[in-house]
Amino acid sequence: MVAQVAFGAVSLNGLTNRTPVVVEEVSLAQLSENQLYIATPFAKPVILNPEQKQQLQERVVLKVELVYTRFRSSPTFNQQLLNLNRLKELNRLVPGLFEAPLWEFQLTEQTKGNNPEVCNQMFHGFIITFRPNSSNSMLKQEADYLKKLVGSFLKQDSIDRYNNPTTTNSNLTGSSDSTGTGDSTSSGTTKKPMKFTIKTHYDKKWGYIYDTIWFVDTVKPPPPPDFFYNHQLYQDSTVLNAFDRNRDWSNFIVVTDVTGSMSPYSAQVFIWLKAQTQNDKAKYFVFFNDGDDTESRKKKPLETKGIYVTENKGVDAVMQTATKCMLKGSGGGESLENDVEALIEGAKYYTSASSLILIADNFESMRDYDFINKVSKPVHVILCGSERGVNIQYLDLAYRTKGTVHTKFSDVTNLNDLKEGEHIYIDEQKYLFKNKRFHFVYDAFQYQNSSVR
Repeated sequence: MVAQVAFGAVSLNGLTNRTPVVVEEVSLAQLSENQLYIATPFAKPVILNPEQKQQLQERVVLKVELVYTRFRSSPTFNQQLLNLNRLKELNRLVPGLFEAPLWEFQLTEQTKGNNPEVCNQMFHGFIITFRPNSSNSMLKQEADYLKKLVGSFLKQDSIDRYNNPTTTNSNLTGSSDSTGTGDSTSSGTTKKPMKFTIKTHYDKKWGYIYDTIWFVDTVKPPPPPDFFYNHQLYQDSTVLNAFDRNRDWSNFIVVTDVTGSMSPYSAQVFIWLKAQTQNDKAKYFVFFNDGDDTESRKKKPLETKGIYVTENKGVDAVMQTATKCMLKGSGGGESLENDVEALIEGAKYYTSASSLILIADNFESMRDYDFINKVSKPVHVILCGSERGVNIQYLDLAYRTKGTVHTKFSDVTNLNDLKEGEHIYIDEQKYLFKNKRFHFVYDAFQYQNSSVR
Protein backbone atom coordinates (compact mmCIF):
# COMPACT_ATOMS: atom_id res chain seq x y z
CA MET A 1 0.00 0.00 0.00
CA VAL A 2 1.27 3.47 -0.94
CA ALA A 3 1.53 5.87 2.00
CA GLN A 4 -0.52 9.08 2.03
CA VAL A 5 1.47 12.02 0.72
CA ALA A 6 0.04 15.52 0.90
CA PHE A 7 1.41 18.86 -0.25
CA GLY A 8 -0.68 21.69 1.14
CA ALA A 9 -4.08 20.94 -0.25
CA VAL A 10 -3.54 17.84 -2.31
CA SER A 11 -3.44 14.19 -1.39
CA LEU A 12 -1.18 12.85 -4.11
CA ASN A 13 -2.16 9.34 -3.12
CA GLY A 14 -5.79 10.31 -3.69
CA LEU A 15 -4.92 11.40 -7.21
CA THR A 16 -3.16 8.16 -8.06
CA ASN A 17 -6.13 6.14 -6.81
CA ARG A 18 -8.41 7.46 -9.52
CA THR A 19 -9.80 5.23 -12.27
CA PRO A 20 -7.85 5.94 -15.47
CA VAL A 21 -9.16 6.81 -18.90
CA VAL A 22 -7.94 4.03 -21.20
CA VAL A 23 -6.65 4.87 -24.71
CA GLU A 24 -4.46 3.09 -27.22
CA GLU A 25 -1.87 5.86 -27.41
CA VAL A 26 -1.62 9.58 -26.65
CA SER A 27 -0.44 11.65 -29.59
CA LEU A 28 1.33 14.90 -28.77
CA ALA A 29 0.48 16.08 -32.28
CA GLN A 30 -3.13 16.36 -31.10
CA LEU A 31 -2.37 18.94 -28.40
CA SER A 32 -4.02 22.33 -28.79
CA GLU A 33 -2.26 25.67 -28.50
CA ASN A 34 -3.56 25.86 -24.92
CA GLN A 35 -1.77 22.69 -23.87
CA LEU A 36 1.81 21.70 -23.17
CA TYR A 37 3.49 18.48 -22.10
CA ILE A 38 5.89 17.67 -19.28
CA ALA A 39 7.77 14.53 -20.34
CA THR A 40 9.16 11.70 -18.23
CA PRO A 41 10.95 8.53 -19.44
CA PHE A 42 9.20 5.20 -19.55
CA ALA A 43 9.17 3.64 -16.04
CA LYS A 44 10.97 6.62 -14.47
CA PRO A 45 9.70 9.74 -12.63
CA VAL A 46 12.35 12.29 -13.66
CA ILE A 47 11.09 15.34 -15.59
CA LEU A 48 12.86 15.82 -18.93
CA ASN A 49 11.79 19.37 -19.84
CA PRO A 50 11.77 21.47 -16.66
CA GLU A 51 12.05 24.65 -18.71
CA GLN A 52 8.24 24.56 -19.02
CA LYS A 53 8.09 25.63 -15.38
CA GLN A 54 7.51 29.31 -16.18
CA GLN A 55 4.29 28.74 -18.07
CA LEU A 56 2.89 26.63 -15.25
CA GLN A 57 3.69 29.41 -12.80
CA GLU A 58 2.18 32.22 -14.87
CA ARG A 59 -0.92 30.75 -16.51
CA VAL A 60 -4.26 29.46 -15.24
CA VAL A 61 -4.26 25.66 -15.23
CA LEU A 62 -7.58 23.97 -15.97
CA LYS A 63 -6.48 20.36 -16.15
CA VAL A 64 -3.55 18.10 -15.23
CA GLU A 65 -3.40 14.76 -17.04
CA LEU A 66 -0.88 12.06 -16.05
CA VAL A 67 -0.14 9.68 -18.93
CA TYR A 68 1.45 6.22 -18.50
CA THR A 69 1.43 2.81 -20.21
CA ARG A 70 -0.26 -0.32 -18.92
CA PHE A 71 2.65 -2.58 -19.84
CA ARG A 72 4.95 -3.73 -17.05
CA SER A 73 8.05 -5.93 -17.33
CA SER A 74 7.68 -7.36 -13.85
CA PRO A 75 4.46 -8.60 -12.19
CA THR A 76 5.57 -6.87 -8.98
CA PHE A 77 5.98 -3.47 -10.64
CA ASN A 78 3.97 -0.81 -8.79
CA GLN A 79 2.45 1.64 -11.27
CA GLN A 80 0.69 3.59 -8.54
CA LEU A 81 4.00 4.25 -6.80
CA LEU A 82 5.58 5.43 -10.07
CA ASN A 83 2.64 7.77 -10.68
CA LEU A 84 3.00 9.09 -7.15
CA ASN A 85 6.70 9.78 -7.67
CA ARG A 86 5.97 11.57 -10.92
CA LEU A 87 3.47 13.79 -9.11
CA LYS A 88 6.07 14.48 -6.42
CA GLU A 89 8.52 15.56 -9.12
CA LEU A 90 5.94 17.88 -10.65
CA ASN A 91 5.28 19.33 -7.20
CA ARG A 92 8.99 19.99 -6.73
CA LEU A 93 9.08 21.75 -10.07
CA VAL A 94 5.93 23.86 -9.52
CA PRO A 95 4.79 23.72 -5.88
CA GLY A 96 2.29 26.53 -6.41
CA LEU A 97 0.29 24.27 -8.71
CA PHE A 98 -0.63 22.04 -5.77
CA GLU A 99 -1.34 24.88 -3.37
CA ALA A 100 -4.49 25.88 -5.27
CA PRO A 101 -6.04 22.62 -6.51
CA LEU A 102 -8.83 24.09 -8.61
CA TRP A 103 -7.98 22.06 -11.69
CA GLU A 104 -9.35 18.80 -13.04
CA PHE A 105 -7.13 15.75 -12.75
CA GLN A 106 -7.09 12.72 -15.02
CA LEU A 107 -5.05 9.52 -15.22
CA THR A 108 -4.64 8.26 -18.79
CA GLU A 109 -3.51 4.67 -19.39
CA GLN A 110 -2.10 3.70 -22.79
CA THR A 111 -2.49 0.12 -24.03
CA LYS A 112 -0.41 0.08 -27.23
CA GLY A 113 3.00 -0.82 -25.81
CA ASN A 114 3.64 -4.51 -25.16
CA ASN A 115 7.41 -4.44 -24.65
CA PRO A 116 9.98 -1.94 -23.35
CA GLU A 117 11.21 -1.03 -26.83
CA VAL A 118 7.76 0.13 -27.97
CA CYS A 119 7.01 1.84 -24.67
CA ASN A 120 10.24 3.81 -24.83
CA GLN A 121 8.95 5.45 -28.02
CA MET A 122 5.64 6.47 -26.46
CA PHE A 123 4.87 9.57 -24.45
CA HIS A 124 4.87 9.43 -20.66
CA GLY A 125 4.36 12.35 -18.32
CA PHE A 126 1.89 15.19 -17.92
CA ILE A 127 -0.36 17.08 -20.30
CA ILE A 128 -1.32 20.47 -18.89
CA THR A 129 -4.36 22.37 -20.20
CA PHE A 130 -4.42 26.13 -19.67
CA ARG A 131 -7.25 28.58 -19.91
CA PRO A 132 -6.86 30.23 -23.32
CA ASN A 133 -5.46 33.71 -23.71
CA SER A 134 -7.70 36.12 -25.58
CA SER A 135 -6.35 37.87 -28.64
CA ASN A 136 -7.08 41.54 -29.24
CA SER A 137 -9.75 40.58 -31.77
CA MET A 138 -11.40 38.26 -29.23
CA LEU A 139 -11.40 41.01 -26.60
CA LYS A 140 -13.05 43.30 -29.13
CA GLN A 141 -15.74 40.70 -29.84
CA GLU A 142 -16.42 40.32 -26.11
CA ALA A 143 -16.64 44.09 -25.71
CA ASP A 144 -18.97 44.30 -28.72
CA TYR A 145 -21.15 41.59 -27.20
CA LEU A 146 -21.55 43.60 -23.99
CA LYS A 147 -22.32 46.76 -25.98
CA LYS A 148 -25.00 44.93 -27.96
CA LEU A 149 -26.40 43.53 -24.74
CA VAL A 150 -26.84 47.00 -23.28
CA GLY A 151 -28.07 48.29 -26.65
CA SER A 152 -30.85 45.70 -26.56
CA PHE A 153 -31.80 46.99 -23.09
CA LEU A 154 -32.15 50.50 -24.45
CA LYS A 155 -34.10 49.30 -27.48
CA GLN A 156 -36.45 47.39 -25.19
CA ASP A 157 -37.00 50.55 -23.15
CA SER A 158 -38.01 52.40 -26.32
CA ILE A 159 -40.50 49.66 -27.25
CA ASP A 160 -41.93 49.65 -23.75
CA ARG A 161 -42.44 53.42 -23.76
CA TYR A 162 -44.02 53.29 -27.22
CA ASN A 163 -46.41 50.44 -26.39
CA ASN A 164 -47.30 51.63 -22.93
CA PRO A 165 -46.13 55.02 -21.69
CA THR A 166 -47.02 54.12 -18.09
CA THR A 167 -44.68 51.14 -18.06
CA THR A 168 -41.46 51.72 -16.14
CA ASN A 169 -38.62 49.65 -14.88
CA SER A 170 -40.62 48.95 -11.74
CA ASN A 171 -42.16 46.16 -13.79
CA LEU A 172 -38.91 44.29 -13.42
CA THR A 173 -39.34 42.24 -10.30
CA GLY A 174 -38.36 38.72 -9.39
CA SER A 175 -35.23 36.77 -8.64
CA SER A 176 -32.62 35.28 -10.92
CA ASP A 177 -34.50 31.99 -10.92
CA SER A 178 -38.06 33.21 -11.38
CA THR A 179 -40.57 34.37 -13.94
CA GLY A 180 -43.31 36.94 -13.57
CA THR A 181 -45.58 39.47 -15.13
CA GLY A 182 -46.13 43.18 -14.88
CA ASP A 183 -48.08 44.43 -11.89
CA SER A 184 -49.90 47.58 -10.90
CA THR A 185 -48.28 50.86 -9.98
CA SER A 186 -48.28 52.15 -6.42
CA SER A 187 -50.96 54.64 -7.43
CA GLY A 188 -53.22 51.83 -8.60
CA THR A 189 -52.91 52.41 -12.36
CA THR A 190 -52.91 49.05 -14.11
CA LYS A 191 -49.96 48.49 -16.41
CA LYS A 192 -50.03 46.37 -19.50
CA PRO A 193 -49.11 42.80 -18.42
CA MET A 194 -45.64 42.05 -19.74
CA LYS A 195 -44.09 38.65 -19.11
CA PHE A 196 -40.41 38.46 -18.39
CA THR A 197 -37.91 35.78 -17.53
CA ILE A 198 -34.59 35.68 -15.74
CA LYS A 199 -34.01 32.00 -16.48
CA THR A 200 -31.58 30.21 -18.73
CA HIS A 201 -33.30 28.87 -21.82
CA TYR A 202 -32.59 27.91 -25.40
CA ASP A 203 -34.17 29.71 -28.32
CA LYS A 204 -34.07 27.89 -31.68
CA LYS A 205 -33.45 31.10 -33.57
CA TRP A 206 -31.28 33.01 -31.10
CA GLY A 207 -29.44 30.22 -29.28
CA TYR A 208 -28.75 30.29 -25.58
CA ILE A 209 -30.23 33.17 -23.58
CA TYR A 210 -28.99 33.34 -20.05
CA ASP A 211 -30.03 34.89 -16.78
CA THR A 212 -31.28 38.10 -18.26
CA ILE A 213 -34.48 40.07 -18.41
CA TRP A 214 -36.24 39.79 -21.75
CA PHE A 215 -39.88 40.41 -22.50
CA VAL A 216 -41.55 37.67 -24.50
CA ASP A 217 -41.88 38.31 -28.27
CA THR A 218 -39.98 41.60 -28.20
CA VAL A 219 -36.25 42.34 -28.34
CA LYS A 220 -33.98 39.30 -28.35
CA PRO A 221 -30.53 39.45 -26.76
CA PRO A 222 -27.37 39.05 -28.82
CA PRO A 223 -25.73 35.62 -28.77
CA PRO A 224 -22.41 35.38 -26.91
CA PRO A 225 -19.20 35.25 -29.00
CA ASP A 226 -18.99 31.91 -30.75
CA PHE A 227 -15.22 31.62 -30.17
CA PHE A 228 -15.62 31.54 -26.39
CA TYR A 229 -13.90 28.44 -25.08
CA ASN A 230 -16.59 27.44 -22.59
CA HIS A 231 -20.13 28.53 -23.45
CA GLN A 232 -21.45 26.87 -20.32
CA LEU A 233 -20.17 29.90 -18.42
CA TYR A 234 -22.99 31.92 -19.96
CA GLN A 235 -25.36 29.70 -17.99
CA ASP A 236 -23.63 30.59 -14.71
CA SER A 237 -25.75 33.07 -12.75
CA THR A 238 -23.29 33.61 -9.88
CA VAL A 239 -23.34 37.42 -9.92
CA LEU A 240 -27.09 37.76 -10.33
CA ASN A 241 -27.73 35.19 -7.63
CA ALA A 242 -25.42 36.92 -5.16
CA PHE A 243 -26.98 40.33 -5.73
CA ASP A 244 -30.46 38.86 -5.49
CA ARG A 245 -29.74 37.14 -2.18
CA ASN A 246 -28.24 40.30 -0.71
CA ARG A 247 -30.69 43.05 -1.54
CA ASP A 248 -29.80 44.87 1.66
CA TRP A 249 -26.42 45.92 0.25
CA SER A 250 -26.32 49.66 -0.33
CA ASN A 251 -23.92 52.58 -0.72
CA PHE A 252 -21.19 50.44 -2.24
CA ILE A 253 -18.59 50.44 -4.98
CA VAL A 254 -18.58 47.57 -7.50
CA VAL A 255 -15.07 46.43 -8.49
CA THR A 256 -15.03 44.04 -11.45
CA ASP A 257 -12.33 41.99 -13.15
CA VAL A 258 -12.85 42.29 -16.92
CA THR A 259 -9.87 40.28 -18.13
CA GLY A 260 -10.47 37.50 -20.67
CA SER A 261 -13.03 34.84 -19.68
CA MET A 262 -14.95 37.20 -17.38
CA SER A 263 -17.45 38.56 -19.92
CA PRO A 264 -20.24 36.14 -18.85
CA TYR A 265 -20.00 37.62 -15.37
CA SER A 266 -19.46 41.23 -16.47
CA ALA A 267 -22.68 40.93 -18.47
CA GLN A 268 -24.54 40.08 -15.28
CA VAL A 269 -23.35 43.33 -13.67
CA PHE A 270 -25.12 45.29 -16.39
CA ILE A 271 -28.18 43.05 -16.24
CA TRP A 272 -28.36 43.67 -12.51
CA LEU A 273 -27.84 47.41 -12.90
CA LYS A 274 -30.50 47.68 -15.59
CA ALA A 275 -33.00 45.73 -13.47
CA GLN A 276 -32.83 48.16 -10.57
CA THR A 277 -35.88 50.41 -10.20
CA GLN A 278 -33.57 52.90 -8.52
CA ASN A 279 -29.97 52.15 -9.39
CA ASP A 280 -28.43 54.31 -6.69
CA LYS A 281 -27.17 51.52 -4.41
CA ALA A 282 -23.93 51.25 -6.38
CA LYS A 283 -22.25 54.65 -6.29
CA TYR A 284 -19.18 53.90 -8.39
CA PHE A 285 -17.97 51.14 -10.69
CA VAL A 286 -14.33 50.09 -11.01
CA PHE A 287 -13.08 47.84 -13.80
CA PHE A 288 -9.57 46.40 -13.95
CA ASN A 289 -7.60 44.45 -16.55
CA ASP A 290 -4.29 43.78 -14.76
CA GLY A 291 -2.01 46.27 -16.40
CA ASP A 292 -3.21 47.46 -19.81
CA ASP A 293 -1.33 44.76 -21.75
CA THR A 294 1.87 45.21 -19.73
CA GLU A 295 4.29 42.27 -19.87
CA SER A 296 4.01 39.98 -16.86
CA ARG A 297 7.61 40.46 -15.77
CA LYS A 298 7.08 44.23 -15.57
CA LYS A 299 4.04 44.07 -13.30
CA LYS A 300 4.60 45.07 -9.68
CA PRO A 301 2.13 44.82 -6.79
CA LEU A 302 0.06 48.01 -6.36
CA GLU A 303 1.75 49.47 -9.47
CA THR A 304 0.20 47.32 -12.18
CA LYS A 305 -2.48 49.85 -13.26
CA GLY A 306 -5.13 49.09 -15.88
CA ILE A 307 -7.88 50.41 -13.58
CA TYR A 308 -10.86 52.43 -14.86
CA VAL A 309 -13.37 54.16 -12.60
CA THR A 310 -16.75 55.75 -13.28
CA GLU A 311 -19.50 57.23 -11.21
CA ASN A 312 -22.83 55.44 -11.56
CA LYS A 313 -24.63 57.59 -14.12
CA GLY A 314 -26.59 54.76 -15.70
CA VAL A 315 -25.93 51.52 -17.47
CA ASP A 316 -24.79 53.10 -20.75
CA ALA A 317 -22.09 55.22 -19.10
CA VAL A 318 -20.90 52.33 -16.97
CA MET A 319 -20.74 50.11 -20.05
CA GLN A 320 -18.51 52.60 -21.87
CA THR A 321 -15.98 52.48 -19.06
CA ALA A 322 -16.07 48.68 -18.90
CA THR A 323 -15.50 48.18 -22.62
CA LYS A 324 -12.69 50.72 -22.63
CA CYS A 325 -11.01 48.74 -19.87
CA MET A 326 -11.52 45.45 -21.73
CA LEU A 327 -10.05 46.75 -24.96
CA LYS A 328 -6.99 48.16 -23.18
CA GLY A 329 -6.30 44.80 -21.54
CA SER A 330 -4.48 41.67 -22.59
CA GLY A 331 -5.08 37.94 -22.85
CA GLY A 332 -6.52 37.19 -19.44
CA GLY A 333 -4.85 33.80 -19.13
CA GLU A 334 -2.43 34.78 -16.36
CA SER A 335 -2.75 33.32 -12.89
CA LEU A 336 -2.46 36.66 -11.04
CA GLU A 337 -4.57 39.84 -11.04
CA ASN A 338 -4.34 43.25 -9.35
CA ASP A 339 -7.53 42.97 -7.28
CA VAL A 340 -6.20 44.76 -4.18
CA GLU A 341 -4.85 47.66 -6.22
CA ALA A 342 -8.27 48.05 -7.87
CA LEU A 343 -10.05 47.98 -4.50
CA ILE A 344 -7.75 50.66 -3.08
CA GLU A 345 -8.06 52.83 -6.17
CA GLY A 346 -11.85 52.60 -6.22
CA ALA A 347 -12.16 53.56 -2.57
CA LYS A 348 -10.32 56.83 -3.28
CA TYR A 349 -13.15 58.03 -5.52
CA TYR A 350 -15.90 57.56 -2.96
CA THR A 351 -14.58 57.63 0.58
CA SER A 352 -18.10 57.49 2.06
CA ALA A 353 -18.77 53.99 0.68
CA SER A 354 -20.01 51.48 3.23
CA SER A 355 -18.37 48.56 1.44
CA LEU A 356 -16.72 47.29 -1.72
CA ILE A 357 -18.16 44.49 -3.84
CA LEU A 358 -15.43 42.59 -5.69
CA ILE A 359 -16.49 40.44 -8.63
CA ALA A 360 -13.46 38.19 -8.84
CA ASP A 361 -12.11 35.39 -11.01
CA ASN A 362 -11.78 32.45 -8.63
CA PHE A 363 -9.14 30.84 -10.83
CA GLU A 364 -6.80 33.79 -10.54
CA SER A 365 -5.03 34.76 -7.33
CA MET A 366 -4.07 38.25 -6.23
CA ARG A 367 -0.80 39.73 -7.42
CA ASP A 368 -1.00 42.08 -4.45
CA TYR A 369 -2.26 39.63 -1.83
CA ASP A 370 0.41 40.76 0.66
CA PHE A 371 -1.18 44.23 0.75
CA ILE A 372 -4.70 43.26 1.82
CA ASN A 373 -4.20 45.24 5.03
CA LYS A 374 -4.28 48.44 2.95
CA VAL A 375 -7.97 47.87 2.09
CA SER A 376 -9.94 49.89 4.64
CA LYS A 377 -13.52 48.94 3.71
CA PRO A 378 -15.36 45.62 4.12
CA VAL A 379 -15.12 43.60 0.90
CA HIS A 380 -18.01 41.39 -0.24
CA VAL A 381 -16.37 38.98 -2.68
CA ILE A 382 -18.54 37.46 -5.42
CA LEU A 383 -16.49 34.52 -6.70
CA CYS A 384 -16.96 33.48 -10.32
CA GLY A 385 -16.12 29.89 -11.21
CA SER A 386 -15.87 28.36 -7.74
CA GLU A 387 -17.46 24.98 -8.52
CA ARG A 388 -14.20 23.17 -7.77
CA GLY A 389 -13.57 25.05 -4.56
CA VAL A 390 -13.01 28.56 -3.30
CA ASN A 391 -9.66 30.25 -3.84
CA ILE A 392 -8.50 30.69 -0.25
CA GLN A 393 -6.94 34.07 -0.95
CA TYR A 394 -10.42 35.54 -1.29
CA LEU A 395 -11.47 33.99 2.01
CA ASP A 396 -8.48 35.73 3.57
CA LEU A 397 -9.44 39.02 1.91
CA ALA A 398 -12.98 38.86 3.23
CA TYR A 399 -11.83 37.82 6.70
CA ARG A 400 -9.24 40.56 7.07
CA THR A 401 -11.59 43.30 5.85
CA LYS A 402 -14.56 41.99 7.88
CA GLY A 403 -16.39 41.23 4.67
CA THR A 404 -18.16 38.21 3.19
CA VAL A 405 -17.79 35.66 0.37
CA HIS A 406 -20.50 34.67 -2.10
CA THR A 407 -20.59 31.78 -4.56
CA LYS A 408 -23.29 30.76 -6.99
CA PHE A 409 -25.18 29.04 -4.19
CA SER A 410 -23.83 30.26 -0.85
CA ASP A 411 -23.33 33.38 1.25
CA VAL A 412 -20.47 33.05 3.75
CA THR A 413 -21.04 35.75 6.35
CA ASN A 414 -19.51 34.27 9.50
CA LEU A 415 -15.79 34.25 8.69
CA ASN A 416 -14.91 36.54 11.58
CA ASP A 417 -16.66 34.23 14.03
CA LEU A 418 -14.24 31.39 13.31
CA LYS A 419 -11.77 30.36 16.00
CA GLU A 420 -8.27 29.01 15.55
CA GLY A 421 -8.31 25.45 14.21
CA GLU A 422 -11.98 25.44 13.21
CA HIS A 423 -13.26 24.18 9.86
CA ILE A 424 -15.79 25.77 7.57
CA TYR A 425 -17.77 24.12 4.77
CA ILE A 426 -18.60 26.10 1.63
CA ASP A 427 -20.70 24.34 -1.00
CA GLU A 428 -19.87 21.00 0.68
CA GLN A 429 -16.11 21.57 0.54
CA LYS A 430 -13.98 21.95 3.61
CA TYR A 431 -11.48 24.64 4.67
CA LEU A 432 -9.33 25.05 7.77
CA PHE A 433 -8.83 28.35 9.62
CA LYS A 434 -5.37 28.35 11.16
CA ASN A 435 -2.83 31.08 11.95
CA LYS A 436 -5.36 33.72 10.87
CA ARG A 437 -5.48 32.28 7.35
CA PHE A 438 -7.58 29.77 5.44
CA HIS A 439 -6.26 26.49 4.09
CA PHE A 440 -7.60 23.87 1.71
CA VAL A 441 -8.41 20.52 3.25
CA TYR A 442 -7.33 18.09 0.54
CA ASP A 443 -9.74 15.26 1.24
CA ALA A 444 -12.64 17.53 0.36
CA PHE A 445 -11.59 17.77 -3.28
CA GLN A 446 -12.54 15.01 -5.66
CA TYR A 447 -10.97 16.15 -8.97
CA GLN A 448 -13.79 14.52 -10.89
CA ASN A 449 -14.27 15.27 -14.55
CA SER A 450 -16.55 18.24 -15.10
CA SER A 451 -16.69 21.53 -16.93
CA VAL A 452 -14.26 24.08 -15.58
CA ARG A 453 -13.44 27.66 -16.34
